[in-house]
Amino acid sequence: MKEAVLLLMHQGNSFTAELHERLAARGIALVAISSRPADMAVLERNQPLLDAWVVGAGPELSDADVRAGVAQLAQRGYRFLAAIATFEGYRLFMADLNHAFGAPDVPRVALERALHKHRCREFLLMQGLSAATCRLIPAGSGADAAGLDPQRKWFIKPVRGAASFGCLILENRDDLTDVPAMQAQMLKDGKLAAIFMGRYDFFAEEYIEGPEFSYEIVAAAGRPRVLCVHEKARVERLPRTTLESMSISPPLSLPVDTLREGERFVAECLTRMGLGEGAYHVEMKYWQARRRWEIIEINPRMGGSLINASTTRATGASILDLWLRTLLARAPDDIAAFHAQADAVAQLDRLDRDDDRRAVVFISKYGKKGATVDSIDYDTSGHSPDLLEFHVKPGTRLEDSDRAICVMDALWQVDRAALADAVESIDRESDENFRITYQAAQGV
Repeated sequence: MKEAVLLLMHQGNSFTAELHERLAARGIALVAISSRPADMAVLERNQPLLDAWVVGAGPELSDADVRAGVAQLAQRGYRFLAAIATFEGYRLFMADLNHAFGAPDVPRVALERALHKHRCREFLLMQGLSAATCRLIPAGSGADAAGLDPQRKWFIKPVRGAASFGCLILENRDDLTDVPAMQAQMLKDGKLAAIFMGRYDFFAEEYIEGPEFSYEIVAAAGRPRVLCVHEKARVERLPRTTLESMSISPPLSLPVDTLREGERFVAECLTRMGLGEGAYHVEMKYWQARRRWEIIEINPRMGGSLINASTTRATGASILDLWLRTLLARAPDDIAAFHAQADAVAQLDRLDRDDDRRAVVFISKYGKKGATVDSIDYDTSGHSPDLLEFHVKPGTRLEDSDRAICVMDALWQVDRAALADAVESIDRESDENFRITYQAAQGV
């Protein structure tokens, strides 16, 4: 039998190269069960990194795909040490498999509560860990039918989601009549339909005024550890979604002591929810009027975009690497070594030190929903990014969906003393240097 880690891969690509590199160094095989990509070339490029693979029948994995894939790979002689899913839509499958494999993971019930944003908010309220009220929205109803107090400001979002799908401030009280149209988009979104996990309800929660952050966390043996904090330095609001255009680390808008309060707060929230194993990308706001932290959502996975790359540059440690270590840890010495490493690299413990000058800025550029890309480019002749990734190519038709459709990410590592200036210059230059054009619509 050959020892292996099982990757639940979405449409042919899920941090495959990074996982292969880390597992090969340990002498462990990487095998995968993948949903079927629209372009099989995506999977073919990753096949040399896989020891073996099975492809499901459709664009998202089902229970049947996972069961059949595990059986086929076991018959080929693999003994599974753990399963990993960097795509949120497969996180519940991952937990079930790890339970069967004997790998450390959290109970499915705790994950289901965290992933259901309305249930998560209600739990935090009951535990005294939130002060933001919330209401489920009956499909097709207006604000009055949903019982929304007109004296409060409300934020609307689906109970399950990603990429800021359908996330908006309720400006017009008749906007809730658009919910059925957004639910129809959920069902036909070719890339992210699996994220919704069959849940298409929307809810409203009291809008929390203040700066927004993401806390990047890895937990083992019941102890969550914050590795890094990102601030959402540029946010753009569209009629039915929210675009996070720039993130920075470390944050600039709050003092270190307040960020440490957030660290203690988020650790308490995860502990109360039973989320003591795995990787977490927790989005939080500091409610300035009430001088308190509030969780926006708990994502039981690494952050998307360049979060892992940014964390690695800001701390010297990879979330993916540490997450993998927690899954493979069995002996007490393994867990102690993990905690020692996490403690050594934790960003907030080092921000008072003058010798740590690391800071990161990364930007994301978004495309026009439903359009077909004609050309896409970024002029690197000026302040060239350290990392540049295009997610589409000419001829790609973008999803006709009210979500953030990211077409490019770029990252710069800068001196922490110059971070504020870098935010302004990169914001300006990235707008000037990024270029995307679209094909003319047929019949126009």
